[in-house]
Amino acid sequence: MRKTFPVFDCDAHVNDPLEIWDYVEPEQRELVHQSYFRDEQGGLLNGKTRVFAGEGRMFLPSYNPICIAGPGMSKALIRKLLMTPLDDEKRDYLEHKGAYEPHARIKEMDLMGIDQVMVIPTMIVQHFPFVENPAGAYAFARAYNDWAADFCKAVPDRLFAAGWLPIQSIENTVEELTRLKKMDFRVALLRPIDAQGNYPSQINPSFGGVNWDPVFRAFDETGIVLGMHTFPAGGGPGDGGRQAQMYSPGQLIDASAHDDGMTQGLNSQTLSFIYEATVWLTQVLLSGFLDRYPKLKMAIFESNATWLPGILERLDRYFTLYANERRSPAKRLPSEAFYDQCFISFESDEVPVFRRWDQFENVGLWASDAYHHDGADCWGAMGDMSKVEVPEEVQAKLLGGNALGMYGIEPKMFVEEQLPIERPSWFPTDEDVEEFAKIQKDPKLAAEYMAQMMSSARTGY
Repeated sequence: MRKTFPVFDCDAHVNDPLEIWDYVEPEQRELVHQSYFRDEQGGLLNGKTRVFAGEGRMFLPSYNPICIAGPGMSKALIRKLLMTPLDDEKRDYLEHKGAYEPHARIKEMDLMGIDQVMVIPTMIVQHFPFVENPAGAYAFARAYNDWAADFCKAVPDRLFAAGWLPIQSIENTVEELTRLKKMDFRVALLRPIDAQGNYPSQINPSFGGVNWDPVFRAFDETGIVLGMHTFPAGGGPGDGGRQAQMYSPGQLIDASAHDDGMTQGLNSQTLSFIYEATVWLTQVLLSGFLDRYPKLKMAIFESNATWLPGILERLDRYFTLYANERRSPAKRLPSEAFYDQCFISFESDEVPVFRRWDQFENVGLWASDAYHHDGADCWGAMGDMSKVEVPEEVQAKLLGGNALGMYGIEPKMFVEEQLPIERPSWFPTDEDVEEFAKIQKDPKLAAEYMAQMMSSARTGY
């Protein structure tokens, strides 16, 4: 397969390398250690709660799902590998080094058809909003942003860093946005959740409450894109209960899909991303928020996009129905405001987006979501787009042009054709993957296969 246009990956991840914490100023290291810290043993939140921070040992004897989806890694192949006994050598092969190191990432980008990429953290998105100490949050955010800038300086025309914000303090957040602008960051990230009562919708506070208005004005004035990045939501951080703390609409999934329920293996990854995005977007579009910040550009990440047309249609209807409840003037229908100021990422297998390409042509942003287990390269997206006859000029916009324009980044193309990938002898063949897919359709065969795999794993350990 060949391509004739640059591909920009708007949402791809690192596995929060330990080197990030080396960037903390020496006099602030104890403070950060008591706020959010990671070492070989895992993460430590607020100096007291051990949390998962990306360490592969949590998934032994299998692979680390945060680092699995690299070149040529389809979902069917990843599922097969999940049911394959792995030793240390095999796990190391599957731990894509681009999740930690910039030059390794470039080699993997070449195989995935990616010319340029926006680099985003992983478990920081989950845990950082729950940091309690504003000073510790500020020190860590600065360290992360300094590390991310250096990571991307290794190959500056291909790697671009998304900034992280110390939302525990409005003043610190505004200061960091100003600093990020000077460092030439193009986007800064927030997660739309109510962590510690700090949901990012509070722009008309009363009685001395939190006021996010200065933050959104800083986005508006600096031109930095507001990136809303969602995440799976379980119980409260570090809490073993089902729902000790309600902070995300996605928590309902884990709360209802427990052992007393239908036990279908559901978890918050199925819908949490979408729930967090739609709740936030509903408030933004019905309230006239974007009229208040007319130069602001906002992108919804990690939430898929197939749902967008239906939500916009519904919000347009309710915009009129609930006009009297609106506290601020709104000049545009929700759909108009979205198409004027917003963008949304989609992933490689979202064929419904491709079929409705006319509704995404100017707002869709392709994301690999590498190296997370549901990630994919651009070649699959191009193939599916071609099957449903998306025009090539529209493919160019969806796979790179829209993101490059949103960020104001110069387009550059480094990859023109899909290259072969050399695999070790133990790696599953296409025939292995197809046969495994057949087994998975038969519950009895699948159970037998699982028992055999677990027996092999116990023998190996």
